[in-house]
Amino acid sequence: MNLPDDWEDFLNDRLGAATRKTARRTLRAIDDASEYRVTNVTAATLERDLQTLLRFWESQWGAKLAARYHPGLPQAMINNFRNMLRCAFEDDALYLPVLWRDDNPIGVQATLIDRKNRALIGMLNGRDLAVKKPAPGFALHLYSIRWAIQNGFAVYDLQTGDFSYKYDFGGLERRVECLLVSTASRRNLRDRLESRSLPVVLARAKALHQAGDLEAALRGCRQILAADPAHAEALSLLRQLDAARQALLPQKLSVAARLHQAGNLAAAEKIYREILDVEPGRFDVRYLLGVICLQQHRYGDAERQVGQAIEINPNIAAAHYNRGLALMKLDRIKDALTSLDECIALEPGPGASHRGAESHRADPCLGCLKRVALKRIPATCFKSLF
Repeated sequence: MNLPDDWEDFLNDRLGAATRKTARRTLRAIDDASEYRVTNVTAATLERDLQTLLRFWESQWGAKLAARYHPGLPQAMINNFRNMLRCAFEDDALYLPVLWRDDNPIGVQATLIDRKNRALIGMLNGRDLAVKKPAPGFALHLYSIRWAIQNGFAVYDLQTGDFSYKYDFGGLERRVECLLVSTASRRNLRDRLESRSLPVVLARAKALHQAGDLEAALRGCRQILAADPAHAEALSLLRQLDAARQALLPQKLSVAARLHQAGNLAAAEKIYREILDVEPGRFDVRYLLGVICLQQHRYGDAERQVGQAIEINPNIAAAHYNRGLALMKLDRIKDALTSLDECIALEPGPGASHRGAESHRADPCLGCLKRVALKRIPATCFKSLF
């Protein structure tokens, strides 16, 4: 809203009679300083005042945001707010009045100062939800508007949203334009985090760890270490996450196996990959991931995953058999026969010839193997693994 040059003009021209009467009474109570008072932030009170503001904000919005979006979002926003407001204070661009009743803070309002455009821009406010009269938010807006007029500001920006209280102050509607600024590739410069963002990302990773989201916390740690490989706190958190993930492997593998056997392949694959991220040398998990690829007709992926499993442990007949199936689907018949030879050598069937798969090269036999391939996977793939 545009501000007049005189506070009395604002009261008389912008506010209705009832609101004007309440405004005068509210500011009179603050100015008398008998029960209510307002203090302005200083270097000595900055951390205390920010903590009060963010505590009030969290009590009003934290649970709602966590339930609607993500459990770690409120804390991440609080960390961002704290960093932004500290920077604004250092640049002499923060107006932050605190409303007190006796010795207890009951409301705080953070407003950014735009001296070039003679504007105050509302950013964040918080209040004691138990206090109804005087309404802390209303009182702090009045106090801030009066201060703005007295100090030559021309605009008091109430920010986005069509809340009714904004119209009580004579607020004007305007179209809001938002700009998205990004790199040409839409990736971070040099594919890594900006160094000044590392404390925020670390706090977010710690919050995710506390919330039990180990994979997301791990991604945050890795992004920090990509930007600063010697980051001590990120390295420490990474060790904690590795230990926690290691402890969960038996439980996760059991869950993945049940999902796999029940036919929930996508969910099972996700967990298999998470396990391999911790222990890439696990034969059983690498093999079962290959089997999922085979079941989904992703034959190239299947051959690679089962092949890697065989490199870890070449003594499991089922692995050679299923690699052979994938190779047949890729029309790599010679390689497929070699895998089937290795399968027969490890686990000869009744009456199997010592000459191996090459002796069974006749089309009827190969056709039979192709027809029964996918039918045999569930029984074959879990054999001797669980």
